Amino acid sequence: MNVRSKKQESIWFKIKGLGSGVGLVGVCLNYVSASKVILTDGDASTLENMKGNMEMNNLCVEQEGSQLPEENKNKVQCKYLSWEETSESDLWDCRPDLVLGADIIYDPVCVPHLIRVLSMLLRRGNNRGTNNVANKEETSNEFSSAATEVPVAYIATVIRNAETFNCFDKAAADAKLSVVNITNSEAPLSLLPYMLSYDRSSVQLLKITLLS
Repeated sequence: MNVRSKKQESIWFKIKGLGSGVGLVGVCLNYVSASKVILTDGDASTLENMKGNMEMNNLCVEQEGSQLPEENKNKVQCKYLSWEETSESDLWDCRPDLVLGADIIYDPVCVPHLIRVLSMLLRRGNNRGTNNVANKEETSNEFSSAATEVPVAYIATVIRNAETFNCFDKAAADAKLSVVNITNSEAPLSLLPYMLSYDRSSVQLLKITLLS
């Protein structure tokens, strides 16, 4: 996924289960012109560890309830977010251009909460026009700036259990979300090629948008 050309207003970034884990991809996103990166996690100790990792990478972490100076280009916020407990009011100030997640479709019990949070985030960010994207094949220009005039979620996942993924697919359809598999058109870079034991062929890349 090429985000280098993006100069969006904000990026809501979620990875690894209920949160952003160590925040590695958040560090990367901060250096490719993302004007704001919000990393979330539902575990307090993981959140503290994430903040420490940001500081080790010379990133200024914006604390909840405070704001960094506008001239500070390293704008990273580490935020507590529980899928089960969050509400519309919790996301009132969040209008993301991109919602990113990795390996977060893993438990059918969590699927309804994930779908609810995705719906809220995509609605909150949907202030730039009408989403006309339907379940169809995507163009090779998927990650161009024109492709993100409306908020988009990208989830990288390994389908370990077909039943769980089918549960996600059905819940998304019921919530009027379009889920498009763009794995073939947007093949990821072959990073860490020496990790031969890692089966990249099992990784799927999904694009999720609100249906008009």
